Amino acid sequence: MRELPKFKLDLKDPENFGNLAEDMDQAARRTFASDLIELIGIDETSMGDWLGEAEGYLTKAEKKGDVHPQDREQDGADDEANPATEMMLSAVIQFAARATGALLGEPDLAMASEPGGEGLASWVSSQIRTKDKNWMLDTDPLIVHMAVTGLAWRMRDFDDDEKVFHTRYIPSCGDNKVIINANVRSAERAPRITWEFERYPYEIERSISRKKWVDYEPVYEEADPQAPKKFYECDAWLDLDDDGLDEPWSVTISRDDHAEVVRIRPRWSKKTVIDNDNELYFNPIHRFYPYWMLPSAKGGFLPMGFGKLLDRIENSADSLLGSITDTAKSEAENGGILAGGGYGMPDKIELKGNRVTTINTDGAPLSNRWSPFPVKSVSQGSVETLTQLMTFGDRLAGTLNLMENAPASMTATMAKGIIDSGTQVQSAVHRRLVSLLTQELRSFVAMADAYDQLPDGISASDGGGVAVTADPQLATEMQRSALGGLYLQMIELGSKAPTFNVQEAALRFGKVMRLPDPEKLVAQPQQPQATPDEKMKGALGLLKHQNEQMKTKAQVAVQLTQALKNMVEASGGMLDNRAALLQMAQLENAVQQLMQDTGNADSGMAGQSGNQDPAGATAPPSGGDSPDLSGGAAGGLGGTGPGGGTA
Repeated sequence: MRELPKFKLDLKDPENFGNLAEDMDQAARRTFASDLIELIGIDETSMGDWLGEAEGYLTKAEKKGDVHPQDREQDGADDEANPATEMMLSAVIQFAARATGALLGEPDLAMASEPGGEGLASWVSSQIRTKDKNWMLDTDPLIVHMAVTGLAWRMRDFDDDEKVFHTRYIPSCGDNKVIINANVRSAERAPRITWEFERYPYEIERSISRKKWVDYEPVYEEADPQAPKKFYECDAWLDLDDDGLDEPWSVTISRDDHAEVVRIRPRWSKKTVIDNDNELYFNPIHRFYPYWMLPSAKGGFLPMGFGKLLDRIENSADSLLGSITDTAKSEAENGGILAGGGYGMPDKIELKGNRVTTINTDGAPLSNRWSPFPVKSVSQGSVETLTQLMTFGDRLAGTLNLMENAPASMTATMAKGIIDSGTQVQSAVHRRLVSLLTQELRSFVAMADAYDQLPDGISASDGGGVAVTADPQLATEMQRSALGGLYLQMIELGSKAPTFNVQEAALRFGKVMRLPDPEKLVAQPQQPQATPDEKMKGALGLLKHQNEQMKTKAQVAVQLTQALKNMVEASGGMLDNRAALLQMAQLENAVQQLMQDTGNADSGMAGQSGNQDPAGATAPPSGGDSPDLSGGAAGGLGGTGPGGGTA
């Protein structure tokens, strides 16, 4: 490039730059535009071969068939085109239907990649599903274009005035494409990524009046003043402050007869620039997100799609199918030349299938007057060859239906192997799509954080980021159904024996089958209930325990009575009043507890109306397991207590 424009800038305060193109005169803007367009041309030239092939695949995918007549010079005006195999179109339709359903079928498109990021994931899902008008609508054509050519783009930008994000799908070839050097290894490291686009005159005037673009002098078409004008928008690394280090910028260029820069905008913010006291480091805001079908075998940036995979086989199959069709038509039609009476020759002799042309003769025998056209027949070998070509194409595309030729005695193991082998290509591309979509969502979070557009209380680092909700292992509904059946078997086994966690298996089943609010469908585990037999055994065990307690208390009462008797006999009638009262109080307490236990046992046997624990057993009565031998209640036999009277 020639000498770049130089600006005095505080790189740590990019929000106050404005449109730097306004600080340049017209000559400088045009010189700068010419230099950038020259570099963009180098990038486009590096893509030349790939772009030509990709545009051919798109044209082929949209055509409605071709004509392969035997005698092209004798075509009739009403002849229809021969059928084509449409192998590429069939593969693209099947793949796009599966991919779109697998990626967009989830209730929430984004989920937290780690615990704690649920709020961030919910905000991202809301933005791309409801706030952004283009994201959902553009995903389907993006996947179709990617499937044909191998590469498609999504671009996201932030509107400074309206404070909203906008996305758009951009094709990789044709008009309004993305241009990138074919030798780069990743879009994040590319020195330039350019989007060529068009704007109508009213859109140009609005951008100028809103101060988004400089007030330059656009040149409109004389024949059609409303015809759109062409522009470039180039994300490039350029040194515009003359410090010897490149910075990430976004430059918009008008491609009139005299190309001119109309806007220069920084691709970083205060949050994304790092100052280490010696120099500044930039974390640029990425706006272009590539989607690949199949990576290049040579390791380049430009990938392969179904167009590249199936082009040669489809051409051979279409040519063979056209020949078979023409031959079959010739075989089904009878025609020839019949010599008749009359004078002179006809104006023309039509040599075409299913036609009889009459010419004048001199009265020769009828067998000598009729000359049928030669008839061709379709050989079995050509049909088998076409079948093999179709099979090869299906194998390359991953759409081979091996079940059509499966043996009648096929085992379950063989069926599973056929299903797995038939979905390997689809599964590999599906996993790549999930990974690319996750990268886009995380770049979106980084962009929103750089422009301070995240809601209050939500951080870009919450829970480690977000990810796509779609399961990378489930590329087809057949795989989803198989996994759902496995969870159902786990639920059935877990309900019979403690083998699996039934509630967790049921929750996963609901999520895999995309049932709304599966958490509300899963019942909480119930407390175990005792059977009548278990309740009876518990009651009998409790009664046995109570009988043992009564026996122990009765033995204690007998021991107390014997001790009181021995005390009286030993004293010879001179009994210590305090000791006697103590023994009698203990004896009275033991007898009262024994009577209470007897009443509780009778009540439990009559109705088992006592308190029930969760297992159904009767709760034990209040009171200790043994009589209180520390003195008991005041008073003894005869109602006297200590100091209350004589024995």
